[in-house]
Amino acid sequence: MRFILKNMKREQVLAALAYGFFLACTSVTLWGGYVRFLTGQVDPGSFMLEYFVRSATLPLSLAVSGLAAFYWPKARLWRSPILALGFFLAGSLLVALQHGGVVSSEWSLVVVGACFGWGSGIMFGALQEIVAAQKVFTAGIVVFAAAGISALLFFAVEVLPADAVPGMSLFVFVGAAVALTCAAWKCAPKVHPMFDTVPDQRRDRCREAVSELWRPLLCVAFSAFIVGIVRVGSASGGGSIGQTNESNMIGLLAASVALLATWRFLYERVTLMRLYQILFPLTATAFLLLPLLEGTFRQVVYSLVFLVFSVTSSLMVVSCARTARNQSLTPVLVYGTFASIVYASSLAGSVVGLFVGAGRGVGLAELSVVALVAVYALSVAMVAPHGRKAGSVKAASGEKLAPVVGAVGDSVTAGCAVAVERYGLSRREAEVLDLLARGRDVPYVAEELVISKNTVRTHTKSIFAKTGVHSRQELIDLVESIEA
Repeated sequence: MRFILKNMKREQVLAALAYGFFLACTSVTLWGGYVRFLTGQVDPGSFMLEYFVRSATLPLSLAVSGLAAFYWPKARLWRSPILALGFFLAGSLLVALQHGGVVSSEWSLVVVGACFGWGSGIMFGALQEIVAAQKVFTAGIVVFAAAGISALLFFAVEVLPADAVPGMSLFVFVGAAVALTCAAWKCAPKVHPMFDTVPDQRRDRCREAVSELWRPLLCVAFSAFIVGIVRVGSASGGGSIGQTNESNMIGLLAASVALLATWRFLYERVTLMRLYQILFPLTATAFLLLPLLEGTFRQVVYSLVFLVFSVTSSLMVVSCARTARNQSLTPVLVYGTFASIVYASSLAGSVVGLFVGAGRGVGLAELSVVALVAVYALSVAMVAPHGRKAGSVKAASGEKLAPVVGAVGDSVTAGCAVAVERYGLSRREAEVLDLLARGRDVPYVAEELVISKNTVRTHTKSIFAKTGVHSRQELIDLVESIEA
């Protein structure tokens, strides 16, 4: 882990710091930590109304960002950190006015929740672009390091004098996060074709992205659903929000250390899909235990919930970045769509948790049934075979090349077929060539063909030797230049 952190480049350090400062801000803004500054001034009903407005605004903001990225991929207003800063400062100013007794209306609290939710959605999109600009391995390091930085910043603020905490959390951290995000974006490498995808390609590639991400989405959304149940309990209780955020940050810190320590091994030996399959039993266990335990045991389950969600949400950022690179899609389009569903699931969990807490016909038996049905359905989905969507490639034996569903174009298919025959590639090399020619990276090829990353590299070297090229870009240019 020390070796990985020591070798981070300047733009990677900036990206990790920007993401880390923002995640530290979310404990106060997005996850309602600022409420403790107002305890005793507003009734619990207003807190709950603000909580649901904030929880609904975040997925709405992400969905709007993703939709805007589809139709106007070059527009920057809807993913501008400066616009996010405006929302954060408006919400922070209202909190300061309420803290000073100048404003007391419950509707001002609702506006605070809407500002923090919408600003957070914009910032998530802006940071996703910076992460996706990195290579997949580097993107993982940036995200996992940011999780650790955010936890350390959170606990550092907690030891400050009580009077300094609101200003530090609501103004200093927010300003630092926005400034670092702007600096990181300027330094980020923006040479990948995902920043220049034309509209005609986006529809087909979106279908490919869905086929890559739907199973990870189920796992992360399931974890978010449980987090929603936990968070609404703390919001309705009023005084336990701080303890919930502490559990969240402890989970982030533990996830950061574990993922940084094992990332090189996981990247080389384990596919992202396999990681989700490994984490799923922990998520299912937490959900099944949630309605059965009370007191200290339930707090332990809460810690497990936040740990699993911290890991899955970090992997979510990396998965979306990888898919954006593989499919040459705008990063905000992929992440905005994925994350909006995840946080909408958290909102749904909060609704269920509210009904359980209020005793409105939903109790232990009903929640247990929901848990069992969800676990069963997700278990079937997570272990279902992950077949290739990309059709077979013509091998040296002379078999015909089947069309590729959602491919970049028939010219790539035809070019690969000619290259296979011309250079005498084996069947497996032909399959690897088909994916490399479409811009896929090594982890993607390994997962699609159900082989190890080292095997993919071996086949790639063999393809390079037979075709006389020296890089993936030269290979892509070769395939594109072939007249079928």
